[in-house]
Amino acid sequence: RVPHMPIPILADIPVVGPILFQHNILVYLAYALLIGSWVWIAHTQPGLRLRAVGERPEAAFARGLSVNRLRYLYTAAGGALVGLAGATYSLSVKLGWSHGHTAGMGWIALAIVIFGGWHPARVALGAFLFGAFKSLGSILQPVYPNVPTQIFQAAPFALMIVALLLVSSNIEERLPAYVPARLRRAIGSLLRGAPPAALGQRFE
Repeated sequence: RVPHMPIPILADIPVVGPILFQHNILVYLAYALLIGSWVWIAHTQPGLRLRAVGERPEAAFARGLSVNRLRYLYTAAGGALVGLAGATYSLSVKLGWSHGHTAGMGWIALAIVIFGGWHPARVALGAFLFGAFKSLGSILQPVYPNVPTQIFQAAPFALMIVALLLVSSNIEERLPAYVPARLRRAIGSLLRGAPPAALGQRFE
């Protein structure tokens, strides 16, 4: 088990401290990766190239970029992070290893990416919400002993399905006519997310 490493001073902040700053080094690494990936993608020249090979690979190739090499490079980086996440899950979340230890988590990760609209901050928020719901199930189970345990175990997955339905349903267009246009746009921008234009497309 990875030991907890509370951050001095920050860990003592009411409410926020126990939630964010009383964890182990792997959680803090996740914070750093979140901030670093956002800065890399949105505010650096290599990040612009990354977006280019995902959105307009022909234009990126015309500017002299090796599209397929960059795609392989970032795919390998993503696979390495997935491997680190799996190790973290076994060392810090669900200790040990068993058959089907991470069953279903890959699909949940994909659902969270879609829910987050392929934006690092929104994806992280979706991951934190999913984790919070799973923890809430463990907390509520002793409080409501007559409720079958399967309900608490399945609730986070059902909530992710509902979230995906909201994201893909153009809900802002289905709102009643009396809802202000500004509120409609805010709801739409919160829920709507577009994948990279060339996602899954082969480039030659």
